[in-house]
Amino acid sequence: MISREQAREIVEWVFSASPAEEAEVVLSSHAGNSIRLAEAAPSEQNSLEEAKVWIRLIRDGRQGRSSSDSFSKEALQHSLDQAWAAAEYAPVMELPPLESTSSGGDGGLPEKTAQALASHPQEKKLEQLAPYLSEGVHEDVQLTGFYDTQGSSLTYATSRGCFRHGYVGKASFSSTVILEPGGAGVGAVRRNEKNLEDKDVLGVGETALQKAKASREPRPLDPGEYPVLLEPNAVGNLLMFLSWAGLGARPFLDGSSFLSSKIGEKVLSDKISIVDDVWDPRFCCLGFDLEGQRTQRVKLIEEGIARNVVFDRPTAKEAGRETTGHAGLQPSASGPFPSALILEPGDVEETDLLGTLDKGILVTQFHYTNLMDPQKVTVTGLTRNGTFLVENGKIVAPVQNLRFTMSLVDAFSSVRGVGREGRLVEAFFGGAAIVPSLVLDAFRFTSATEF
Repeated sequence: MISREQAREIVEWVFSASPAEEAEVVLSSHAGNSIRLAEAAPSEQNSLEEAKVWIRLIRDGRQGRSSSDSFSKEALQHSLDQAWAAAEYAPVMELPPLESTSSGGDGGLPEKTAQALASHPQEKKLEQLAPYLSEGVHEDVQLTGFYDTQGSSLTYATSRGCFRHGYVGKASFSSTVILEPGGAGVGAVRRNEKNLEDKDVLGVGETALQKAKASREPRPLDPGEYPVLLEPNAVGNLLMFLSWAGLGARPFLDGSSFLSSKIGEKVLSDKISIVDDVWDPRFCCLGFDLEGQRTQRVKLIEEGIARNVVFDRPTAKEAGRETTGHAGLQPSASGPFPSALILEPGDVEETDLLGTLDKGILVTQFHYTNLMDPQKVTVTGLTRNGTFLVENGKIVAPVQNLRFTMSLVDAFSSVRGVGREGRLVEAFFGGAAIVPSLVLDAFRFTSATEF
């Protein structure tokens, strides 16, 4: 990772060498290492350091962009030349002027914390994993996993005087345990702002092992519509699709969002409230976007009522609104997206949610999820790593995995209970959210599997 001082030196060199009247530079530097587990033993170690620079030049109202994987002066000069050439042939665009100030804090982690995550010793990881691996050998199970620590820095700067620089990082461990016949379970801790404690690593493993044991000899279950208890990993996966399809300004303005023309109207269950808040300390996100704007806390859904979507400056100008500070690299055809979603917790203890089901299905996790209809946010996918039949508020048997096809607008409009505890999870295709467990009244499973 590069320091604030190093980042400033790089961007000032770019600005001094730039032929354009205005220039923008984004720098990303990343470092980390990981250990992969297979057959109850370490199977692979990796260490990664990478750099990325994006340069945007403005030439007579035209925008040219180029990127490089090096901070060397030769690479930077090459990117400048490419961006300048690209701008010559680009169409004239009326984008907001580059930012000239840097108001508000940059957010993120202290530099030392991010550096410690980036250089977390592999020996320490192995020491923490040893008790879990020993238990896997003792239980004679197929134990896999991935323990990763990383730190990153991000810089946004313009030739007009804006300069922002901050640090983020995470430690994560996930593990899947497979038993014969037919048992599989998963445990996961994601995006922790500090090194995982020994108890966190062991806790993940114990959860995976317990899920796997409970999943032995799953029985078939007919497809149909069932009440479901979705654990946080499953909820987070679905919430990300709801976000990508409908909570950004571009689909909202184009009319393809489920919120289009419905601000102030009820769109989901009154038990559902969603905010985007990079300043929540559980995320440790940066507090600025890639236009140099301070990222705001945005209330998206309030007790089921549509309140807002997130904006960057181009979409805000189009809508006659103010930016919420959610811009990605500009120009952007897809527009802004939420970056730190929180589904606000309810008032039901996690242990009591199961008791709300007379007959239903407990889902640990989804995978192979894909968006089919953006406007209705219809998603299809499979259950994974722990799917159980519930009767009279108790788990009675593991069941074979099921495929679902469901409008998430419909799913989140019929909510029976919301857990009291929010948990930080990452979706398979990227993005993070803080979510509780949910009980939904009706979830449509369209076909069965044999595993």
